[in-house]
Amino acid sequence: MQVTTKKITEGQLQLSIELDRTELRAYITQIEKEALAEVQVDGFRKGKAPENIGREQLDKQKLLQVALESALEKSLREATAKENLDVFKISDLTISENSANRLAYSVKATLFPVIALPDLSLFKVSRKPINVDDREIEDTIDVIRDSRATFTPKEEPAATGDRVEVDFEVKLDGKVIEGGESKNHPLIIGGKNFMPGFEDNLVGMKKSESKSFSLTAPVDYYQKSLAGKKLDFNVTVKNIQTVVKPELSDSFAQTLGKFENVDQLRGGIREGVYEEKRMKEKQRVRLEVLDGVIKTADIKLPEPFIEEQLNTMLAGFERDLAERGMELGIYLAHLNKTQDDLRREWRAEAERQAKITLIIHKVSRDKSIVATNEEIATALNQSVQAIIARGQVDPSQLDLEKARHSIAEQITSEKTLDFIEGICVTG
Repeated sequence: MQVTTKKITEGQLQLSIELDRTELRAYITQIEKEALAEVQVDGFRKGKAPENIGREQLDKQKLLQVALESALEKSLREATAKENLDVFKISDLTISENSANRLAYSVKATLFPVIALPDLSLFKVSRKPINVDDREIEDTIDVIRDSRATFTPKEEPAATGDRVEVDFEVKLDGKVIEGGESKNHPLIIGGKNFMPGFEDNLVGMKKSESKSFSLTAPVDYYQKSLAGKKLDFNVTVKNIQTVVKPELSDSFAQTLGKFENVDQLRGGIREGVYEEKRMKEKQRVRLEVLDGVIKTADIKLPEPFIEEQLNTMLAGFERDLAERGMELGIYLAHLNKTQDDLRREWRAEAERQAKITLIIHKVSRDKSIVATNEEIATALNQSVQAIIARGQVDPSQLDLEKARHSIAEQITSEKTLDFIEGICVTG
């Protein structure tokens, strides 16, 4: 295998690789061997038919394609190791020759920048004590009972605790605000899910009754464009129902899992709340340490590294919107913004996240922290089983190599953060 490198920009280089006929033949032979082991021929056990018969069952074009993918993947990994390259991302694959005698290709390699870290033991953060009080347990039980509640029609005026469906319209200076109109909108009076004062105005209203009133949005209202402004509401009650919560009893507890009685349910909830708080505190102290390191570390971020982080953030945001049934383009149009606007707004956070990535990577390399094959295999199996159980994808369509790589990165990152936490966090 021949490997040559050429600098493109600071932190990026072109990696050119050539494989000769002998090397290519070795890849084809290996892939053919693996394929023959899976061939089923009548009269023979799987993989036990004579090779000449088994080969007749193979898809030659597919075999060559898989061999090419294997050659690209493994030779690239060997080339980066040979050149001692600390690669963050590979892109722009270009194959200049793919014949029986020679495979020649090039890629663009974005490298992790070299950074200098201070002594991590200088950064000390104390854990806060974690407590779970009885009120939190009862509040959680109330939420569970609310989720299992039933509704019965009510002819009397609406009262606190009732479920109502309303048509409403919200105007600012005589114009309906964005998202300020809804039909048959359900809510529980007293649930405090609307602007303060809105639900209070529903108390005493009858079915089919309409009402107009005005409210001033709080100065800290989450929609900054409406904060502190007077809004006019038109509301019609379409339906009123009494909320009937299930009684808190041993039999109710038994419907929620492996609980024999209410006391066991409370115990399970306490453990769950405690674990949630513990994980939040773990995240808090880790970020406090990392932010402290960022302030004193010598970290110069190449532009491609920042751009890649912005790409990741934008892709994640687009996925989140899609899960809520929204499109990024429409979302941005409502805000009168472009993707470039978002990238400018997010740049500071992208730089922070990129620096955190570099710190974790640097520590993992310096301390030789890696995911073991056993850890990767266990996590991969659990992930595949979970995906299959949810019926999200055909198992045969899973890219196991990509999943394995991603899981290895996640495990290494978590082990590195545990290592940092062990040095810097007290209490």
